[in-house]
Amino acid sequence: MDNIIFNPIIPVGAMAVICVILLCLKRRGIAPYIRQIIIILLLFTINLRPMIRDKHVKVNQEVTKCKIIFVVDDTISMVAEDYDGKNPRFDGAKADIAYIIDEFPGAEYSIIDFNNDAQVLTPFTDDPEFAKAFVDSITPVYYRYAFGTNLSVTKDVLEDVLEAADERSDDPIYVFFISDGEITDDYALKPFDDLADYIDGGAVMGYGTSKGGIMHATDSYTGEKEIIMDERDYPYQPAVSCINEDNLKQIAQDLGVSYVHMDRTERIESTLNKIKNSVDTDLEENSKEGYAELYFYFMIPLAVLVAYEFISVKRRG
Repeated sequence: MDNIIFNPIIPVGAMAVICVILLCLKRRGIAPYIRQIIIILLLFTINLRPMIRDKHVKVNQEVTKCKIIFVVDDTISMVAEDYDGKNPRFDGAKADIAYIIDEFPGAEYSIIDFNNDAQVLTPFTDDPEFAKAFVDSITPVYYRYAFGTNLSVTKDVLEDVLEAADERSDDPIYVFFISDGEITDDYALKPFDDLADYIDGGAVMGYGTSKGGIMHATDSYTGEKEIIMDERDYPYQPAVSCINEDNLKQIAQDLGVSYVHMDRTERIESTLNKIKNSVDTDLEENSKEGYAELYFYFMIPLAVLVAYEFISVKRRG
């Protein structure tokens, strides 16, 4: 029964009252009354709108003809707790990425993450649930193993992905660069402007506040949560990470995309709407896991019985 759900058209209680009233209008004769009961039971079952889980439900789906690349910062500063005033930045970033994926059904998605170095987590895929699952699995590197943040480590990997995407098709390419902009090593930010020709749009999405937020990390040995401390001066104080919008705005300018400061998902909507207005979409029939309707199986015997009753009444008339 776990594979069957019900989605009543009329509330079950109201439909039960209607059925009881219909039963009270008892017809003469045993056979007619039995047919009446069967018709009422069929009506009640159809109203329940039973559905069964099916891995191959046919749906007409709007398919977006574009490629989307997410470049995701998973350095330890992304757990700073100042997204929408209280939550870890990375929680907000994951929710925002999932939202973007949902807004472009049928697009192809690729995910690059970076901490000590950058790597392609997923090649291009048109499976949104697969892409979201990978994003959800990303965990910032434990701070004891972090070598410092260098946004420039993403450039070569991003360039490789862009070149491959450009060679594969003429679909427009959109990049969403997701970071708090902090650089904590001694390397200066490299220019990204030579990648702009590959990109048709997107955004650099900045996380964090100028006031900053403290960070909690989970000890890899004990599993306990601890506040990350600034150990440069004694006595140690909780480390605070602040957004660096100058770096983020520079990357946005180089790539030729907008910069959006993210403190809630709605901030990215206007950028997404511009993209939607510029990309082509097709309507395709696809199979996906969902629930298939069962009510029409009960419609057939109902139609037969109603037709029989109609013919009987005409004959008697």
